[in-house]
Amino acid sequence: MFEKTSYLLLLWLLPVIALLLRSAFRRKRKAAERFLEPVMVERLIPRFDPARAFFRGLILLTAMMFLFFAAAGPQYGVYFEDVSRRGADVFVLLDVSRSMLAEDVPPNRLQRAKSDIRDLLQRVVGDRVGLIVFAGKPVLKVPLTTDQGFFNEVLEKVDTKSAPSGGTAISDAIRKALDSLSQETDRDRAMVLITDGDDQDSMPLEAAKQAAAQKVRILTIGLGDPVEGGRIPIRDEAGKRTFLQYKGQEVWSKVDEKSLKEIADITGGVYIPASGKAFDLGQIYVNYLGRMQGTEFQIEHRKRYRQQFQIFLAVAVGLLFVYLLVPEYRSGDHQNAMRG
Repeated sequence: MFEKTSYLLLLWLLPVIALLLRSAFRRKRKAAERFLEPVMVERLIPRFDPARAFFRGLILLTAMMFLFFAAAGPQYGVYFEDVSRRGADVFVLLDVSRSMLAEDVPPNRLQRAKSDIRDLLQRVVGDRVGLIVFAGKPVLKVPLTTDQGFFNEVLEKVDTKSAPSGGTAISDAIRKALDSLSQETDRDRAMVLITDGDDQDSMPLEAAKQAAAQKVRILTIGLGDPVEGGRIPIRDEAGKRTFLQYKGQEVWSKVDEKSLKEIADITGGVYIPASGKAFDLGQIYVNYLGRMQGTEFQIEHRKRYRQQFQIFLAVAVGLLFVYLLVPEYRSGDHQNAMRG
């Protein structure tokens, strides 16, 4: 099976590439005939050898086929992973303001955040997870659910237009999550706040105190460079890329680590900086919030498939080396043509 089957559509390019390879030699020879005498053409460009050309072309096309297979993410070989099911409720609060388009965290803050959320989902099997996106106002995109397929579908479509713009209101997002969380006392409750922390005077610390009073911990993830920050790219109707300006000056967005640390401290959570560093948000969740009450309901054996793209990639690279080592003409062709 393949993880990204859309890449298999690239296989339709192979016949086209084969035709282009065949016509490339002919165009080269015709170009030479246009400027040289026939005798010189024979000396400089040996005659087309169908068998050798077929062999080299087959090697190249096979290498490309294996590259396409590797890109599609082949998976086979099953293993089982033990996952603790605990019955927690977790809301992900995702900042979708325009400042999240800054590229100081590659590829940009928002895309990095979405990738981290997918890591988190791998670790919360059996827990209910919800999604709230916010900018000027919060929007409940996914109510608490165990349906990760639905969650991922919604997450994939999230962009900076998913919530009303006009700033970053962290406190409103926290209160929205508090209103949406279950009031069951036997369930752990937590939030994962992912933002650059550039709050627009919404008093997030007051909202954090409300969360603490309800025994809801908040794990805060700060996306962005706290020192230099990053510019906010925008595109006009023609697709031209510029950067957001205010009063004639480019806006540089910096992560506000101070407020994010305070939110985490107030609620008994933890602050994690993500200024270009690679980390597994799922593992961080397990380490810091995954055992809030120390209660585990059961152990689930989760079926997983092993990633095997490395094999296909290695074969493709090997074939490309063979292609480069096999000459286009027989070793004696050129010498015989020159002597003639």
